[in-house]
Amino acid sequence: MTQLRTEFGFQEAAAIAAGCQGANQIMNNLESKVAVVSGAGRGIGRSIAIALARAGADVVGCSRTVSELESLASEINQLGRRCATARVDVADWENVKHFAETVVAEFGRCDILVNNAGGTFAEGELADSDPALWTKTVDINLYGTYFLTRALLADIPSGGKIINIASGMGLAALPGNSSYAAAKAAVHMLTQVLSQEVWERGIEVNDVIPGLVATTNVTWASDRSSVDTVLAEFADRPVPFAASERVKHPDEVGELVAWMAGLPPGGPTGQSFSLARRPL
Repeated sequence: MTQLRTEFGFQEAAAIAAGCQGANQIMNNLESKVAVVSGAGRGIGRSIAIALARAGADVVGCSRTVSELESLASEINQLGRRCATARVDVADWENVKHFAETVVAEFGRCDILVNNAGGTFAEGELADSDPALWTKTVDINLYGTYFLTRALLADIPSGGKIINIASGMGLAALPGNSSYAAAKAAVHMLTQVLSQEVWERGIEVNDVIPGLVATTNVTWASDRSSVDTVLAEFADRPVPFAASERVKHPDEVGELVAWMAGLPPGGPTGQSFSLARRPL
């Protein structure tokens, strides 16, 4: 086990619930649950990981940036929850499979899987697109979701939850980002198909449409240096291409995912939970 942790850069924060100030204020509806979150180092993924920990879950977070994962583990440690992190490329099947084996060996199972890792690398019209960057976008958003789900599915017990972070761009066509839109549309359909394949096992599969969220990788803000600068830019004016939308803090998505993860067995499956403020 130590060898695998070292190979994957596992950084485990021991549970310190006893005597941790603030831990008693957590509503522990996810107590004893094990949650795996991809793309957990920053932005929406980080907010999701912390929200799940606040709700009582032990968290395994993965991303490609070790320093961000170390910071995440420290923050979850302060909440009194167990946390492990690993550097993982979700578009690499062998890497993902080995990571999943390590998670199961260490924690025994995965009660909650949040496929959040994503991004876009091929903006612009399809006629001018770079095939390598177009494919990279699909690899991370679609294949990353498939790989991690495939690798952990056998170890998700009855009552488990799979929550995929989708996008309104996968439901409403806009010119200029075909790779991301196609990948997220596929994630949406993957959610629906998988929900029908595993419902008899007592596993629920849903996706989240965050709407517009302030992160440092958005392309529609002039100052992307921090979440706060993006929020400030649109505090009193709309985003030009979506006037009805409100730009949200990533924590709002985290709170929604934690709520979904805590729903009792027999709840919705194959559904989309949206924070958007426009028809999709």
